[in-house]
Amino acid sequence: MATAGKLYLNIIWHQHQPLYLNPETDELSGPWVRTHATKDYYDMAALLEQYPDIHATINLTSSLLYQLQEYYVNRLGPFVSRGEDGFREINAAAYFNSGLRTDPWMDLALKPTDTFTDADRAKLLYEPWNAFGISEIQIANFPQYEALRKIPRDSLTIDDMRDIKAWFFAAHFDPDFLRGKAAIDVDLTDLIEERNGKFYLRDKKHFSERDANRLAAEAVRVAEEVVPVHQRLLASGQLEVITTPFYHPILPLLIDTEIAKVCQPKSDLPARFSYPVDAHAQVVKGVNYYERLFRRAPVGMWPAEGSISEGTAEVFRAHHVQWICGDMHVLNRSLPEGLDVAQPYRVRTPEGDIAIVFRETTLSDHIGFTYQNMRPEESVEHFAKEILKYVPEGDEDRLLTVILDGENAWEWYRYDMDAKKFLNGLYERLTELHGEGLVTCVHPTEYFRGNPEREIPAHPIAELTEITSLWPGSWINANYDTWIGEAEENAAWEYLLRTRRDLEMSGLPQPDPHAPMEKSAQGAATYYAYEAMYAAEGSDWFWWYGADQSAPAGDRPFEEAFFSHLRAVYQHMREAGIEIETPEFEPILSQAKIETQESGGVMKRGGEMRRVRFECDASGEDVGVAIFIVGNLPELGEWQPNVVRMRDDGAAGDNWAEDGIWTLEVDLPLGAEIQYKYTNSGDVGVWQPSEEFSQSNRAFTVDSDADSILVQRVVFGVRD
Repeated sequence: MATAGKLYLNIIWHQHQPLYLNPETDELSGPWVRTHATKDYYDMAALLEQYPDIHATINLTSSLLYQLQEYYVNRLGPFVSRGEDGFREINAAAYFNSGLRTDPWMDLALKPTDTFTDADRAKLLYEPWNAFGISEIQIANFPQYEALRKIPRDSLTIDDMRDIKAWFFAAHFDPDFLRGKAAIDVDLTDLIEERNGKFYLRDKKHFSERDANRLAAEAVRVAEEVVPVHQRLLASGQLEVITTPFYHPILPLLIDTEIAKVCQPKSDLPARFSYPVDAHAQVVKGVNYYERLFRRAPVGMWPAEGSISEGTAEVFRAHHVQWICGDMHVLNRSLPEGLDVAQPYRVRTPEGDIAIVFRETTLSDHIGFTYQNMRPEESVEHFAKEILKYVPEGDEDRLLTVILDGENAWEWYRYDMDAKKFLNGLYERLTELHGEGLVTCVHPTEYFRGNPEREIPAHPIAELTEITSLWPGSWINANYDTWIGEAEENAAWEYLLRTRRDLEMSGLPQPDPHAPMEKSAQGAATYYAYEAMYAAEGSDWFWWYGADQSAPAGDRPFEEAFFSHLRAVYQHMREAGIEIETPEFEPILSQAKIETQESGGVMKRGGEMRRVRFECDASGEDVGVAIFIVGNLPELGEWQPNVVRMRDDGAAGDNWAEDGIWTLEVDLPLGAEIQYKYTNSGDVGVWQPSEEFSQSNRAFTVDSDADSILVQRVVFGVRD
């Protein structure tokens, strides 16, 4: 008698931050590695220790780990001690005298507020990344902090600015640290108290300079525990830790940008960029850094943004990576047709087979987007119900893969601060399902190799179904159009190509990524020239170009970071003895775009807005459930289809019920570039077949020419 198949659940939390390093100042230009370390990176792993039946995977990108370890643990750790009051403190004088730097907001925390210069105040209050860089939902948990944001910046007192710099740290601690429930010795309950689900200063009106210093010191303490908690869970077998190619590049495009012609046949592409040797170097560097921290090689790797291709699979397998990840929309376009998303597959390469697990997009996006507006208990039950639909009916085991960002989603959970109730409830429910024999949480290596202690049989990679033709694409739109194809993105690729060609033509030999840096001056300069080149190849610079994505604080900081890496390539070439001038990299972002973003656009999420009414005439369509809008801002679903439902009920701005004219009214930031389109009655997170047209979007700018509602009316499926 055949044994019934079992359902295995493969949860992968993806943790990533861009390289914020300014190579010209040796300082991080953004604080976001640190803020997410205290809010997410430690507790997302530590939480698993409370639920031993929940095995999972966490991806820690190499660029994130490098910044965390070098700029916080190594540079600040030696200056942390216990003060006379028994609390941690940083020896600020010794730190500043050392000449080391981390990020400017750390310096502000350690510097007396009454000595702030104009440049300090600009960092704190006015620059695109400032101390109010926090979501509306997250800051609402700290009413005193939220009140400070409403005060005109030129009216803030010294006490106010001290409070702002301290709250910027405090509000980015996981709630367990604020409630005294964390597993490590960081307890802020003597400083901050919880009242009616909100957090306030305890027993005083303002933070002191000592408080600000302490918060900075406690942030370092948490940062010190991020790698150890992952090491501990990795050693126990409960957690699989993976990483990415070092600087998080879109690997298929490094190999050859012409691959985009397959998945983006209508896109205009830049001049061909093809440096597969760089793709190999990025993978080797990621593997090497992982081995340095975890004393073993990674078995699996997460291709940046889930971007895969047949050539990419070959690069990973060449460096002994046994499994990688993709998205189900890539699977749906691969051959043979009709492959089950709840199964892993293998791809043949010259170095042997490599396994690929494919993300079930709808389930993943429920956690990332849908559940942020639901009560946690409802979300947990909904998720449990959805995964149980995948329980095998026959005797073949199934592996269901859920992959999503493990940090940014939680700050948008409206009814559940930092998603703590949801995550605990999820793990409790999955533990129950495991006890009932319905679902077993695993990580991929455990599934492939088997685990007799948990009665998990081996599912050898060599026995998996073969994908004979792997579609090239990412976990966004099953193509690469977030990073290439728009005018701004293409201009960035042209700059990258010019710099890479200049480096190649310089005659400086590309360092062996397996070998240590040469100790000679020329050897070191050559090493750093290529290192800057690899950094410029990171995906994040291209992500924010174009209108398909809008950074919360505007795109300018990312352009400045991109250019700094390009300039560093030339600087290091000169240090290596090459006579070459740095090109004049003209801004790709227009001044008009920068001004609208930073004065009335995406920076002012709580500032000047304009009411926009979207009207979609679908009277000629067979509408099953509803018409949905999807676009590049949170109000429009942030490119998650079939989430934001429109109305045809004669209410909330809709003129007539059931007339086929579907309507949505929302307030959008003045000056924002909007890209959007419509879908018809599809599943959450699934584009086809509900998308009105693929490969292109509708677009407009939210202007301020009139006080009336800005109306965008179109016919479904008819291009502008």
